[in-house]
Amino acid sequence: MRPWELFRIIHTRRGYRHIGKDLSWKDFIDHENGKIYICFQGSNGLRDWLHNLLAIPSGAAEPYRGCGWRVHKGFARVWRSGNDTVIQEARGLWEKFRRSKPLPCGGWGAYDLAFCGYSHGAALAQLAAEDYAFRFGGASECECFGSPKLAWGDAAKRHLQRSMFLTNWINRADAVTALPPRALGYRHVAEHLLSVRRIPFLSMLRIRHHHETAYGLPEAYP
Repeated sequence: MRPWELFRIIHTRRGYRHIGKDLSWKDFIDHENGKIYICFQGSNGLRDWLHNLLAIPSGAAEPYRGCGWRVHKGFARVWRSGNDTVIQEARGLWEKFRRSKPLPCGGWGAYDLAFCGYSHGAALAQLAAEDYAFRFGGASECECFGSPKLAWGDAAKRHLQRSMFLTNWINRADAVTALPPRALGYRHVAEHLLSVRRIPFLSMLRIRHHHETAYGLPEAYP
C-alpha cells in the first residue's frame, strides 16, 4: 500500500476503539497485499495532549523487564493502559490469517503484520511493535507519520531499531516532529523525509498543513 493511502486510513476517525487512558486503535486487513495493519489514532482530546506534554523519561515501556531503556513517559503510560488487549488481538488476527497468503513457491503462509500510526499514535505504534517483538520474537513492520520523538538516549534508539522494521515519515516543516527537543535527550528511532523543499521558518506556524495535510499528498513522498 502506498504511504499516502495508508495515512488516509489511519487519519480517518472511523472504526477506532478506545480503551485504557484513551488508547485509540483499529485494525485494517489489506487482502490484496496480504497484510494486517494495526493502526493508532493521532491526538484526539485534552487527555491525549496532556500525555503528549508528559515528556519525562520513563524507566522503560514495560518497567518489569528491567531492561534499562527509556522512552517518553506520556506515550508509555497510554500504551501500558491497554497493551495486553491490543497485542492479543493483533496476535489473534495473525493466527486467523496464518495460512491465507499464497506463496511464490506454492503453499500458503501468514499475512504480514504491520503497526502504523499518526502523530501521538505513531509513538504508540512503535511501542506496539516493540512489545510484539518482545512477546513473540522477530521484528514486525512499523510505518509512522508525523511522529514526535519517542526514544530517550541512544540505548533506547538502538533497542527500538532492533525491534522493528520502521519507516518514519517526517515533514521537515512539521514542528511536532521536532518535539520533545533533542537537547532533552530525545531521539527519533529512524527518519524518512518527505520530498518537500525547505521553507521559511514562519511557515512552520501552519501546523495543520505541515502536520496533517502534507502526509496525505502523493507528491510529498520520494
